[in-house]
Amino acid sequence: MQLLSLLRPVLLCAAALGLAGCEKPAAQALETAAPADPAVAAARAPLRLQVCGQPVLYERIPQRAVTHGINITEMFLALGLGDRLVGYGGLRDLSRLPPEMRAQLAQVPDLSSQDMNLETLIHAQPDFVFSGWSYGFREGQITPASLAELGIASYVLSESCIRKIQRERVSLEDTFDDLLNLGRIFGIAERAQDLVDGQRAELRVLAQALQGITQWPKVFVFDSGTDIPVTTGRYAMPQAMIEAAGGSNIFDDLGSSWMRGNWEDVVDRDPDWIVIVDNDRPTPGGKKEFLLRKPELSHLKAIREQRFVLLDFAEATPGPRNVQAVRRIAQALHPERVAQP
Repeated sequence: MQLLSLLRPVLLCAAALGLAGCEKPAAQALETAAPADPAVAAARAPLRLQVCGQPVLYERIPQRAVTHGINITEMFLALGLGDRLVGYGGLRDLSRLPPEMRAQLAQVPDLSSQDMNLETLIHAQPDFVFSGWSYGFREGQITPASLAELGIASYVLSESCIRKIQRERVSLEDTFDDLLNLGRIFGIAERAQDLVDGQRAELRVLAQALQGITQWPKVFVFDSGTDIPVTTGRYAMPQAMIEAAGGSNIFDDLGSSWMRGNWEDVVDRDPDWIVIVDNDRPTPGGKKEFLLRKPELSHLKAIREQRFVLLDFAEATPGPRNVQAVRRIAQALHPERVAQP
């Protein structure tokens, strides 16, 4: 954290703009800057949660939040917390959000379209940051520990914890747990519970429709890459989504989340379907054309029959649109059981 040590005096002073002097520690400066009603901030007792296997204490309800990652921002907005945002990052284009969410960010500063920027973050004077490992948090850059040194609370996306700790599996319950934890942190537990209950109910209906299936189509998730494909291992959210949709991930033997596979295994495992993740690099149409023109893939069933499912990046990563994306995958894999809405 050498960079953080060098920047701390300058950044803390910047965070305290409008206050008297620059001597205050970060926690005090942030507390003073937040336009919080003390009665609201003290509306719940200190809260202790397990985050990436470690206990984390949230002493008060955050009033000035920053999110980094489009799916992470969508989770925040789905909970109706847009009025707590003082900045967001990791979102290159507002049009990639659902229409009903775009207006909520219209007046919120875009702090960074790529990686988190420490100086910009500090200038926003947050008291809470929500992101994930490899989404915005990175060792040697911005981490929950470095934010804690500045008096800023944080929450880490559960799916991303595989970068730090061992896990048994990934599950759609990871997304639900994150939504419920955010509800507790921000004092809106009932609202979060209602959102999660509705999504769990949708999954139960889908599970009932798929009950007793004997054929589990093989699915290849293509995120990006030409020489080497970037795909999803058994700890990335598409693993859980494909299983819930009645399919099997051809790379469920890769022991991480988003990672590199190889074309030889794609050929050997001959997927029935290909899920293309739209992350703008390149466009989905460009990825499809690349796959269709790649000679060694020409005999694959998914290529011959052009069996593709398109997912937005925010649908393929933990967020409020996971369940509707599961339904769309299931409709493709099992049209005889899951009808179009």
